[in-house]
Amino acid sequence: MAHQTIDDHSLVESLFEVFRSRGYEGATLSQLAEVTGLKKSSLYHRFPAGKDDMVKAVVLYVSEQLHTHVIGPILKGEEEPEKLFDSMITTIKGLYSDGRKNCLLNVLSLGDANPEIKSLLKKDYNAWLAALIKLGMDAGMKQQEAKARSEHFMIVMQGALVVQRLTNNVLTFENSMEYEKNEFFRQHVS
Repeated sequence: MAHQTIDDHSLVESLFEVFRSRGYEGATLSQLAEVTGLKKSSLYHRFPAGKDDMVKAVVLYVSEQLHTHVIGPILKGEEEPEKLFDSMITTIKGLYSDGRKNCLLNVLSLGDANPEIKSLLKKDYNAWLAALIKLGMDAGMKQQEAKARSEHFMIVMQGALVVQRLTNNVLTFENSMEYEKNEFFRQHVS
């Protein structure tokens, strides 16, 4: 029998798709093995603590992507805030396949999720929120207004993902992100 191999990046991306579609409790070792093309024993060899190690690797991978492609550019502030916000929207539309794919925050914070995983997710949420607050303040908003608008954006984004899954209306996420693009900077109080 041929030896099964998969590079670390492809392995984590494959695991990511299972966890984002099924959640922690819904993802079985058989499904994880099937999507990666590895035997269960090979998965345990790479992830000795099983699903806990796998989901942690996925969360760390997504965190790296989020910091590189969403949070980092906002914090660098090399463009006008409105342009940075538009770029962020474009990036997250790609990340969530225009709302057709779940957010790990949504699926991994349910039930008896591992406290370490919840802590990592909360850390990323807070980093993204802080970056958005900075973006609002860079545009001239006072901190309280920037925080309120940033929290609103995060809630709308997560809610749109959930509602789109529920209704199968493929425009829910798109329309919500377009609305937010138009409203985030609208006549802020200086």
